[in-house]
Amino acid sequence: MNFRQIHKFGSRIKMLPRCLVFDLDGCVWDPEMYELWGGGGAPFKKNKDGTLSDKAGTRVYLLGAVKEIMHEFKTDPKWKDSKICVASSCDEPSWARECIKLFEIGDGHTLKDVFDSNNIEIYKRSKDYHLKEIANKTGVPLEEMIFFDNQMNNCNTVSRIGVTVVYTPEGVTRKAFDEGIEKYPAPGEIIGPKERGYF
Repeated sequence: MNFRQIHKFGSRIKMLPRCLVFDLDGCVWDPEMYELWGGGGAPFKKNKDGTLSDKAGTRVYLLGAVKEIMHEFKTDPKWKDSKICVASSCDEPSWARECIKLFEIGDGHTLKDVFDSNNIEIYKRSKDYHLKEIANKTGVPLEEMIFFDNQMNNCNTVSRIGVTVVYTPEGVTRKAFDEGIEKYPAPGEIIGPKERGYF
């Protein structure tokens, strides 16, 4: 246990994950990058409402409470010892990286300012491979991580290697995130709904 990661919540002491790992498509943003095929995709531009538009004019937006949660990671001291990472098998890694650079989360920060630049794993491999790579690079054991994904098959794969997993079929909502943090550590368990529509 990393004692720097223990914080007081009200009258209770709570251990925080040392790595919080997020899928991108359908979890952090929507639509998924492959849905922009057929004339869309990069380059993206920022819109005044906080969304992005691809070259065909299709809007890409942050899901649930992603913007406020990412802002908390950047500004709340309780997260200073946690690494925020990406595990994505996105079909268009360069588009995803551009969106990471452009999506604003408040106070002049973007997703790029939040995600650990050495642990943005975006390529076609299984999610357990991504998580093991993050463990190797960070030195953080898998059981001290929490992983958020909107696809149950990925959740099942990652839970089998001992990571606490949060199923987010509607993206990372405040309810999903808070429940995951509340129940962490739960190595090998999948937290969240048994079917879509719960969050």
